[in-house]
Amino acid sequence: MKGKSGQIQFMFFGFLFLLFSALISTAAISEGVFPVGHDIILFGVSVMAFCNAYLYPQFKENDERSKRIREKGMFVSYFFILSYMIILMGLFQFNLINLSGYQTVSVLAAMTMMTVFITFVVISKRY
Repeated sequence: MKGKSGQIQFMFFGFLFLLFSALISTAAISEGVFPVGHDIILFGVSVMAFCNAYLYPQFKENDERSKRIREKGMFVSYFFILSYMIILMGLFQFNLINLSGYQTVSVLAAMTMMTVFITFVVISKRY
């Protein structure tokens, strides 16, 4: 039962952060200032919590398999994150998007969090 309580906690926080993100995003869209920055971070934390809920039974033991998932996940995520940065640089260069520094860093941080943990989930299904 101990493993289930950890998963339930992650699910609870995932839904809580998703609700906060939805509320802030709705307010930001109605004001015409989306993305604010912290709304995207909250969404990224929500995705991270849901991924941790799925991964909790596998990662709580910290065995060789979980270490391998983390290692491969970080390796694959590196290339995705590098791709995000290259795409963002091109979008800024050709003035296709107009974001402040805070918004840009928030988008990159959220995408990094989501990429790493989604990659962990995908790799955990393979191994």
